[in-house]
Amino acid sequence: MSAHSRAPPAASSSFFFPQHHCCFSFSRHHRPPVFPPPCAASSGFRPFAAASPPHCNCCRKRNIATTSFTPIESSDRALNFVVNDDDTNKFTNVADDACCEMIFENEIEQLFVGGDEFWTGDSPTKPYVGQVFASIDAAFSCYKGYSSFSGFQVRRSTQKTRRGLIVSKYFVCSKAGSADNSSSRDDDDIEPEASRISDTVGPVKKKRRTVSGKCECSAKLVLKNVALKGYVVSHFEDNHNHPFANDSEKHFLRGNRCMTAVLRNFAFNAASSNTGPVRAFNFLKSLTGSYAAVGATAVDFKNWMRDIKVFIGNHDADMILQKFKDKKETSDNTFFYEYETDSNGHLTRIFWADLEGQRSYDVFGDVVSFDATYRTNKYSMVFVPFIGVDNHWKSVTFAAALLDKEDIENFTWVFKMFLKIMKHPPKCIITDQCAAMKAVIPKIFPDSMHRLCMWHILQKFPSKLGVVFCAESLFMEKLNKFVWNSSLVLEEFEQGWHSVLEEYNLSDHSWLKEMFELRHFWIPAYFMDKSMGGLLRTTSRSESSNFYFNHFVQKGDTLSEFYMCYESAIAKQRNSYYELRNGDSKFPKMVTEMEIEKDAASHYTRSIYYKVRKEIKAACYHMSLDNLVTADNVKKCMIRDKHVKDKVFQVDLSLSSNDISCSCHLLTRVGYPCRHIFYCLSLSSIEQIPQQLLSKRWMKNAVETYSTIDLVAESNGSSDEDKRKSTSKEVWFEFQGCVDEVSSDVNALGFVLAGLKCLRAKAREMVKNPQMSKKDVIANMFGVKPSAIITIKPPLQSNNKGSRKRIVGPAEKSADGRDRVRRMCKICKKKSYHDSRNCPKKGLENNLSVHQVEEPLNGEDTEMSNPQ
Repeated sequence: MSAHSRAPPAASSSFFFPQHHCCFSFSRHHRPPVFPPPCAASSGFRPFAAASPPHCNCCRKRNIATTSFTPIESSDRALNFVVNDDDTNKFTNVADDACCEMIFENEIEQLFVGGDEFWTGDSPTKPYVGQVFASIDAAFSCYKGYSSFSGFQVRRSTQKTRRGLIVSKYFVCSKAGSADNSSSRDDDDIEPEASRISDTVGPVKKKRRTVSGKCECSAKLVLKNVALKGYVVSHFEDNHNHPFANDSEKHFLRGNRCMTAVLRNFAFNAASSNTGPVRAFNFLKSLTGSYAAVGATAVDFKNWMRDIKVFIGNHDADMILQKFKDKKETSDNTFFYEYETDSNGHLTRIFWADLEGQRSYDVFGDVVSFDATYRTNKYSMVFVPFIGVDNHWKSVTFAAALLDKEDIENFTWVFKMFLKIMKHPPKCIITDQCAAMKAVIPKIFPDSMHRLCMWHILQKFPSKLGVVFCAESLFMEKLNKFVWNSSLVLEEFEQGWHSVLEEYNLSDHSWLKEMFELRHFWIPAYFMDKSMGGLLRTTSRSESSNFYFNHFVQKGDTLSEFYMCYESAIAKQRNSYYELRNGDSKFPKMVTEMEIEKDAASHYTRSIYYKVRKEIKAACYHMSLDNLVTADNVKKCMIRDKHVKDKVFQVDLSLSSNDISCSCHLLTRVGYPCRHIFYCLSLSSIEQIPQQLLSKRWMKNAVETYSTIDLVAESNGSSDEDKRKSTSKEVWFEFQGCVDEVSSDVNALGFVLAGLKCLRAKAREMVKNPQMSKKDVIANMFGVKPSAIITIKPPLQSNNKGSRKRIVGPAEKSADGRDRVRRMCKICKKKSYHDSRNCPKKGLENNLSVHQVEEPLNGEDTEMSNPQ
């Protein structure tokens, strides 16, 4: 608590000024003058000559006329007069709250209103004259603790040395000295005339708006060096000429704000989960109970994250490569990375894959989805993860890369690096219609199936055929029945495709002809008999993974920050895998009484079991036998499926080897038996799934059981920093466990608190140099200390298509959440979003070739509102 005291009043005499009706009390002081209170600094006093009328900003604020006056009583010690407010005609004694500074007949050099008011601190740790300290730091720590408790701030000031030894040291109040307002200039102070002439004279520099709390406070503590004793307090001035901060303001004092190691680590770790400094600060407020209990402000959190980016600076590429090098050494060379630079030494591309990703690819690498995502780092480099499907039907990341461009050269390099570490190519790789990928994949993966994303192709139909036509007609609905159907054979698809195009007079449309020529790249019917060819039909896995990664990264992240966030995303992805793997130990509830369902539950993961159970259930209730023929020890079952319009499927079962196949090819396309196979097995009284029908990729503990790559545990490291981190975690968990044990008992909590305080005091004595530099703290957080010389320069700013602002098309603008008005069409007689000019039935009724628009001369596709 701070105490307020008033100095004894000086002897004074009165001056009466009848023309002004003022009465002020001024005390004359000899040099050095007593410093004015804070209102003096904010009121803006100006000295005036004796011949001129007295001017006072306080009086001017009261709208009081300041005219000439004649004193009726004088003294060289003081002046007293009373102010009469002309508006209220009341006399007001302003000696307590007003102040003036004037020069009167060259006798009074500095005058003060209301006498001298001082504020003194009140704390059990208050310093005193004669107090001995072992060091200057110990003395400053004591004085700082006293000031923080009282509500003011202190700082180190001047010192005197003799032969390199500090013989005296001054600590002063933070409000000591005066503010330099000579060069202060706000934006509002710039005159319009000055801004107009700035083009000829030069631009007017806008300065930052700043404030100063200095008010010439004289409080201080002086230390003297005494032999054999240390440092003794020789002088202690505890009177402050300014009020102290109250309890609700004390946490804003700089002495009470500190980004401790706990706060720094919390803000740093929160950033790895894409939680900004302000959100991290608000979260800590919720944990501690109040903003004051956090120990810092939101600005302190933001400044700390700014310091991290400044620390990385031009060492960004060096730091991430050093990080990869350390990971490779600690993982027994199982962590793989490669990079390349341009002629000027700037990083252009980087690829990495850890051991877990390699083992996952060894089991689940039959199908890979490859797509790029943007705005994940400050350099606009393209992030390209290699995504697959694990045995729980979840996305799994095999490897990743950062590229400066999406071109043939970069894709060739990244695919070569992927093949180099993974040893074998995938059976199927799915991408979008990127021309560079289409040119590179057949060269690097000649034996792999390249499949184009169906969703990306179908999204182009409105722009190629017309938005209104695709939205209002039944063209897309009829075409989707043949495009998305996985049970159709090639002849059925081609016949259905041509029939729909002929119905809408689109058989000669050039873009549709091009898509039909590429049908073996994206139509499911052409992947029916390909191993795992039907597992992925779109790049939705990549789109979903890109969306997932974007929850952890920001477009302003450095490469070091990006990889830190990438590790957090991968850790969460793998933790979900471990959780699902742990759930496989539980046995699900059966829906049938068939023994083969129990056998399926014992082999498959729970996610795949639910899919297999759906097939078993359909085999029980929706299948019927059309014909059964046995020849050459092979049983041929003709099974009618009610779910597919009573279509008949043929199942061939070898009675000698239990080899089985179905004309729907679900087992080949996806990897688990179809309903037709389960029905045939039931007819043959086979109660267990044959081993040749069990795909390893869908089994429980698939990676641990079937991966040919041995798991090598990463070394925890033997350096002092690794031991410090490990021990710090153990201390934290022990502390949490101790609090949990006594959280319900107040007395026990008090006992723990007393013990912690005692431990803290002993630890402070044990640690000789607890303070680390800011650079060392940040380096320890990243685990990498940048070298003095930059060997690899950061990447240059890339200019890829996804790094720029996306252009919104007309169709998207028209559907921008606004309600569209339906109009009555004169042709179809329906209220819709079209009229008689663009009705889809217009061309059909008139039998006109309005849909057959001439091809452009340059051979390029044009965007039309009507279909071609």
